[in-house]
Amino acid sequence: MVMALALLGESAHAQGPIERAVLRQWRDSLETIDDTTALEAIEAAQIDAARQDRNNTMRHLRLGYLSLRLAELTTGASRADDAAGEFQWATELQPTWPFPWYGLGEAELLEADRTRDAVKLLFMVWGHDMFGAPARHIARSAEVDSTFIEGVLDIGEEALRRGIPAHLTTALGVVREIAASPVAHNPAVLLLRGRVERETGDVDSAIAAFRALTERPGTHAAGLFELGRTELIAGRIAGVEPWYAGLAVADTATLAMYRFDLSLVMPDTMMHSFDVARPAARVALVRNFWDSRDPDAVDAGPDRLREHYRRIDYSRRHYPLAAGRHRYDSLPIYDPTGSQFDDRGRIYVRHGEPDDRATLSMIGLPPNESWVYRHPGGDLLFHFAKPDSAAGWRLYESLLDIAGLGAAAQRTGQGNVRARLEGGGMMETYGAGWTARAAEELLYSREKLSPVYGQMLSAGPSGARSTQVSERSEGRRSIKVGLQTDSWKMGYELPLTATVDVLAVGSIGSAPELQVVFAIPGTSLYAPPSTGRVVYPIRTRVSVKNAAGETIAAVDTTRNFVAPGPIPDADNLLGRLPISVPPGDYVVRVAVETPGRGVVAQPHTVHVASFAAPTMTLSDLALGARSVPLPWATGASDTAWINPLHTFRVSEPVELFFEVGGVAQGAPYHAEYRIFRSGHQDAVLDLGFDGAATGVPNRVHRELDIGRLGTGAYTLEVTVSSPSGEKAVRRRAFTVIK
Repeated sequence: MVMALALLGESAHAQGPIERAVLRQWRDSLETIDDTTALEAIEAAQIDAARQDRNNTMRHLRLGYLSLRLAELTTGASRADDAAGEFQWATELQPTWPFPWYGLGEAELLEADRTRDAVKLLFMVWGHDMFGAPARHIARSAEVDSTFIEGVLDIGEEALRRGIPAHLTTALGVVREIAASPVAHNPAVLLLRGRVERETGDVDSAIAAFRALTERPGTHAAGLFELGRTELIAGRIAGVEPWYAGLAVADTATLAMYRFDLSLVMPDTMMHSFDVARPAARVALVRNFWDSRDPDAVDAGPDRLREHYRRIDYSRRHYPLAAGRHRYDSLPIYDPTGSQFDDRGRIYVRHGEPDDRATLSMIGLPPNESWVYRHPGGDLLFHFAKPDSAAGWRLYESLLDIAGLGAAAQRTGQGNVRARLEGGGMMETYGAGWTARAAEELLYSREKLSPVYGQMLSAGPSGARSTQVSERSEGRRSIKVGLQTDSWKMGYELPLTATVDVLAVGSIGSAPELQVVFAIPGTSLYAPPSTGRVVYPIRTRVSVKNAAGETIAAVDTTRNFVAPGPIPDADNLLGRLPISVPPGDYVVRVAVETPGRGVVAQPHTVHVASFAAPTMTLSDLALGARSVPLPWATGASDTAWINPLHTFRVSEPVELFFEVGGVAQGAPYHAEYRIFRSGHQDAVLDLGFDGAATGVPNRVHRELDIGRLGTGAYTLEVTVSSPSGEKAVRRRAFTVIK
């Protein structure tokens, strides 16, 4: 090896591809040598040659990398100084070469990293950034030669792998230092910058970098993936669209990143289907998976996907693996090995924030905590402990396993609790012994999580073993279920008071529509202090499913409602969302959200009539009032009105609108309106008229005078019949007030 290294190229007048290849070969060859004596022998030969040729830049670069390798293998700081000196000399000889600047930055970074923490703190007090110079010099390597990006990428990828704050700060300084240079627009650099910006906490800058990457000509799957998941981590539902777009065009490397994220919750059988599916089928499979996570929610897929990435990000930051278990040198940037977080993170990604948790700080016991998730089918209970810093936090079947890790159990030979139980014995949980006292304190600390711990404390010595067996069995079940399932319930920080209605009325041509309408009282709306206009952002999500549970239509839209001032408590914000659907029977779920508040309405069952059918059909009845400003233009150049509150003043006519199908244009029909007081069989108002259809569908708009009705609850019944005796009937409840 020494001879092979000695034969590497000599000095060059310009650092072209050959010289760069020579330096890379030299550097890579040094990485294979762990013997410092052999390296020092190579160094001595190189120093002798450099003395005869002091202005040979390549010799100084080779000596710099030799010193850098020796610095990596030793603890002394002098070798890093030697490396920095050689690279500095090379920058003076060839200031337009990139490798001298890159090597200088690497040496300075290693030197700063080796500095004692107390000295680093002192430099910070003095306002001196020890990592700023390395960043500037590495950035300089790309600035002097826009085709040289490996220095920027190497330092950034290494910082992302290690997650060391100082290295991330250095990498951030590098990518920002070159922001104005041509190399900043390189796709690999844009991707790196976005990742570094995100890891250092600037989500908006990360999103800007990823968006710039996706807006370049061509398709960049990794950019779409990173843009999507970064927005999702930030809680922005807008990340769903680019995330799926990236999945549809993912190359092998990007698909591996998608696969890892999904494998954290997706069953193995589904992952196999994911692996063999073609792009379109793969996207459909993933959409169906997220949509199925909470069948009771409204179009839950996007929110569940957003929650998934929030959990991943939270686990990486709060439940990372112990440093000793990281395999830094073998990890790619995105870490598909699954070594991002400890066992707490594995559970958290699947089930989120526990409903309750408990811990016990006691001399002789390792750090520990227990989590419980309340479920109708049986609570899930998990126990974690950190037996030593190298092992990190681990998941245990029984709370008594944690007691077995304690000093008391270890010294009394009761550490292997499971083996003792399987052998017919048990752990001491009664008496004045050291082990028993530690076990009792643990049991007391977990009483609020499960009744089993109260039972273990009160069972007495004779019942101790049976309760210990039962508690372990429950823990084993929890682990099995917990690591094979996931859970999530869509919810909101605060409830929203809103009235929501869904009507199968209205059409575009002969194509029917659903009208989703809502009313939000001023008491549920937050208006920031203002003397002028107020903007209320309202998010509306609608899921329309048929009897087989298939999604026929899904809408997720946010609209900014502008009011001249805050909406008074007694008034309402009104909204309408039309959705085109084919004829049929559907279950419609609606969620309405304002910032920090939301409500999922009860399911609405609707029948959407077919206006082109040969038999007579009738739409739902839309009841409105001109004082409740929620109109829409019908296909007959008329205006219909809907009142989501179903409440009408006795002094104002009710605007009735409906559509009739199955009647040919010009054909006669008869319509009858009857109003019944709630709980009564006799109509209090009975009206009718004869008409001829003016189109398909035939649209009918009438005003109903309710002045003769008293206050109370009523039902309007509309019957439409043909001369041949065909009939169609619809009903709508409403309330009359003064």
